[in-house]
Amino acid sequence: MAEFLLEIGMEEIPARFLLDLSQQLEKRVADFLAEERLAYESLSAYATPRRLAVQVHGLAERSQDVSTKSKGPSLKIAKDAEGNWTKAALGFIKGQGASQEDVIVESIKGEDYIFVNKHLPGKAADQVLSGLNRVLEAMTFPVTMTWHDYETPFIRPVHWIVALLDQALVPLEFVGVKSDRISRGHRFLGHDVTLAQATDYVEALREQHVLVDFEERRANIRQQLADLASAQGWQVPVDEDLLEEVTAIVEWPTVFYGDFEDKYLSVPHCVLITAMRDHQRYFYALDAKNELLPVFISVRNGNDQHLANVVKGNQKVLRARLEDALFFYQEDLKHDLNFFVDKLANVNEHFKLGTLADKQVRVGALISQLQGELNLDQASYEAALRASQIYKFDLMTQVVGEFDELQGQIGEIYARHYGEDAMVAQAIGTQYLPTTSGGALPDQDAGALLALSDKLDTLFQYFKVGLIPTGSNDPYALRRTAMGIVEILLDRGWELDLLPVFKHLVEAYEGDQELLKQLADFVWARVAVHLRNQSVDMDQIQGIGAAKHLEVGKANYVAHFLKTHKDKNPTAYKRFLEAITRVVNLGAKVQEEAQLNLDLAQTDSEAKLLEAAAKIDQYKISVDALYMYLDNLVPVIEAYFDDNKVNADDETIRVNRLATLKVLTEAVLELFDSRLLINKF
Repeated sequence: MAEFLLEIGMEEIPARFLLDLSQQLEKRVADFLAEERLAYESLSAYATPRRLAVQVHGLAERSQDVSTKSKGPSLKIAKDAEGNWTKAALGFIKGQGASQEDVIVESIKGEDYIFVNKHLPGKAADQVLSGLNRVLEAMTFPVTMTWHDYETPFIRPVHWIVALLDQALVPLEFVGVKSDRISRGHRFLGHDVTLAQATDYVEALREQHVLVDFEERRANIRQQLADLASAQGWQVPVDEDLLEEVTAIVEWPTVFYGDFEDKYLSVPHCVLITAMRDHQRYFYALDAKNELLPVFISVRNGNDQHLANVVKGNQKVLRARLEDALFFYQEDLKHDLNFFVDKLANVNEHFKLGTLADKQVRVGALISQLQGELNLDQASYEAALRASQIYKFDLMTQVVGEFDELQGQIGEIYARHYGEDAMVAQAIGTQYLPTTSGGALPDQDAGALLALSDKLDTLFQYFKVGLIPTGSNDPYALRRTAMGIVEILLDRGWELDLLPVFKHLVEAYEGDQELLKQLADFVWARVAVHLRNQSVDMDQIQGIGAAKHLEVGKANYVAHFLKTHKDKNPTAYKRFLEAITRVVNLGAKVQEEAQLNLDLAQTDSEAKLLEAAAKIDQYKISVDALYMYLDNLVPVIEAYFDDNKVNADDETIRVNRLATLKVLTEAVLELFDSRLLINKF
């Protein structure tokens, strides 16, 4: 078994793309080897800012031989009356790269067909691997560059390629660069290194101050942070995204720290942390009381030589940024709350949507409307309503102007400073949650009501002016907005049907039914995504989506309810659907108002079903109660269709029977449309 190494050396790869590209190269190499029938035991992928590499362990010396049998036309088409090969047969033989002597005849279900047996001998591993340039040409990138006269785009200009099969050089050429056994060490600490064999790679580069293994570098940085924290008596929260980013920008990590003046601690700590983490890629430290310390922690791409100069330079850069933050903060505090709120009247949310002040008014009205449905405690409602009058004000502050990722957080801090109630301030602080699918959510009703109303207004306003996502294009993140609506409703457990909410908005702004349908379908698509992530069957999602409501919590509950019953007893579940679907198939077609007359029953089964339909409203109190009531009716429904002709000759009887089915159908459609479920059996 052999070892193979492929390394592509290039100019610095943007950190945010490094891991994905490493995984892509690994997969493409694996696919290439599978396609070429060259067996191996395992793969290792390596990535640094200046290189992508794959090492193949336990590689076979040759690709596998393979014998194939390809089916051609039937013999009566393959030969003419004189027994000569027809054009169809000759074309098939040529297409298989075979000769007429390779043709055999076999019978399938009594009819003869021609076949060609082909034996493809394996190739030597080095011969197979010399085709790896196809892998490099097939790589895809979020951004690309071309250079010199080469038309093939790549993430960054390629400067060297290493391709070694054990000790042997595998000839490759890509964008004018020929493979060699020479790799390059750290840009400043290392030198070029000649690899005698593929297995030398990791250690040879380590000697040249390059840790090629991404996970080793990540673990190395994590340990250095832990050692520093222990030595100094600090707590160092490790932001995993930041750790991944700094791992992607260094080849030989060395952790160091510096400090800044205590005066900057008067600035809200989220500003300081953002300045360090997002703008400078620094970690921060806390003392034993979880108070922010005036220090920063960074990772150098190098060793610890001349580290004092590095610290001094980083302190200078950070001090300038913190000085700006302090200035902006002090300038903001020279003004009262109304100064910022009044400015909202001069700033458009979008040039088609009016001002931010207009948005606050609309959201306040929506909060009042939703309160009528949700009936939250008065304190939460009043806090949400007060928050809606001011909640966008921090967008006018200088701090948010410089650190826009802190919108909402700065609003909460400033609201407390200006004396707003704690619940109001907290609602302002959580207005944008969740910022990602599955992310943190508002943790109190006032904040959830404000965030929900804000998102509903955003969705409606953008749809109203035609700014609707198409395909993968979603420049205003409206899918995330809709998912936020779904997640807030599920988290709070609020029983809120969004259809009447959207209908009210559409009617108030003179919209049409098409707009209402677009909104409902868009939100339901996010509900469907949520349910799929919960392993709910697609047929159940479609059936629930056809129900006559858009109550997210109810849809979620029904989905899991159906899934549980189907998994528990598939036979009983199928019987239930079959019976209910017979009802719905007829009942859904009835247009007339349903008026039940129990005295018109002609059979015992009809009397029972009539009585059941008359009582069904009292079982709509919960999904469980209604489902179990319908489930208990299955034998009655089966007997009903056996004993009674629904479309009776007597019009009075016929109308009463159809009315019975309509009443039951309306109850079923409050949960799901069984017609979309039964088709999957």
